[in-house]
Amino acid sequence: MKKKRIAAVFLLIASIVTLFSGCSRTEKASKGDVTTITMWTPNTHNKAEMEEAVDEFNNTIGKEQGIYFEYVVKEGEMYKQSIELALQSGQGPDLISDYGKGLRTMIESGYVAAISDLPGGEEFVAQYADSIREYSHRVNGKVYRVPVSVTTAGLLYNKDMFKAAGIVDENGEAKPPVTFDEMREVSKKLTNRSKQQFGIILPAKWSGWVGSDMTQLMQSSCGHEGFDPVTGEYDFSILEPIIECYMGIIDDGSAYPGMDGIDNDMARAYFAEGNIGMKIGMSFDVGVLNDQFPAEMDWGVAPLPVVDAGKRYKQRCSYGSSPLISKNAFENIDGEKLMTVLKLVVGDKENPEIIRKMYKTGKSIPVDWDIVKDIELKNAKTGWKEFAQMVEISVPPVLPGFSLEGKKTLQERIITEALPKKKSVKTVLDEYTKDATEATKAYYELHTDIDFNTYLDKDWYEKVKLD
Repeated sequence: MKKKRIAAVFLLIASIVTLFSGCSRTEKASKGDVTTITMWTPNTHNKAEMEEAVDEFNNTIGKEQGIYFEYVVKEGEMYKQSIELALQSGQGPDLISDYGKGLRTMIESGYVAAISDLPGGEEFVAQYADSIREYSHRVNGKVYRVPVSVTTAGLLYNKDMFKAAGIVDENGEAKPPVTFDEMREVSKKLTNRSKQQFGIILPAKWSGWVGSDMTQLMQSSCGHEGFDPVTGEYDFSILEPIIECYMGIIDDGSAYPGMDGIDNDMARAYFAEGNIGMKIGMSFDVGVLNDQFPAEMDWGVAPLPVVDAGKRYKQRCSYGSSPLISKNAFENIDGEKLMTVLKLVVGDKENPEIIRKMYKTGKSIPVDWDIVKDIELKNAKTGWKEFAQMVEISVPPVLPGFSLEGKKTLQERIITEALPKKKSVKTVLDEYTKDATEATKAYYELHTDIDFNTYLDKDWYEKVKLD
């Protein structure tokens, strides 16, 4: 019986490898001593552009240098399951797209090698020195991946509704709110229940709602997202006026009804119909509102609102990273060939073609804005240019890891305690600050191999201050 189970596992692994690989490295090598380098990815949004670039590479540089690049796209949960099994069996791809495992876990499992150890690797990663983060990209002095793309945030606003309500500037153009107080007032003006029009939509059913619509808005107003990189302490107090703004909007009846039953997909679909004035959005929403749920009105993207218009900091953004180099590939494939393929996938300042192409087609915003800032977008999708320009006023927050196992998340506390007014907003935030502080202390006492001091930066506020 045990032998049958073992055989079944190996059969599953073999079927997965077959599923992802068109042919083996040996088969390719026999056709002219060519080295096959494989990459698996769940990224479907830029599949056409990448496959075109890969075909061109295989027919030009690849032929010249004896490289065949096999690029395989597989979406969904199947990708995560397949790649984990394949890596455990030593049959994984050479380049690995992120699949939810922490970098330190991947390193400890022996799955990945450092880019900085490849030929020319140090020079390659040096281009990203200003954006590389400890434990996200670099561990124990070695860089395993680099930040290559940015997801920015902004306030989506319905220009048609703003103009109809007279919320315009001196040129008659829609004028989005700058502060949270203004956002509440604008929501009131935009709401017309007889026409089923509402100022804003709040997707409270979405597990990421508080993170999207509240905590990611903190940094713009106070310079951090709960963790202060200068003091090394937690402070969620800036959330109080933000939460109270939403509570006021709800009390005013300016939010689209039924927020507890609305997730983010529903919220984007409703916004696209044209009867909602505002929604917090991300740069990936450009594809949603142009293709998945094509907007039926003219809409724009504004910077995130702040508590005090005279005190602004860089907005929150997040980085997308390059693929990881598998340990197996590092040990068995010529390092210069691996670096050649990595540069094709990622691009760099010397070879920025793929970076510029992804930007022009509205697929990704590069970390290095200088590479694309001179490009004139023609027939760009609505919202793309505005979201892309947010790079200049955005930076990822500093967030040490900790675990609140057994205790309520911030979203649970806000939805079940603050919004129904079972506790004051201040009390909820004070309790969460205390729990986060204790959990962080316990986490780093347990993980003594992580240097907490890497999260401290005495010059942080000078770097992120805008006004």
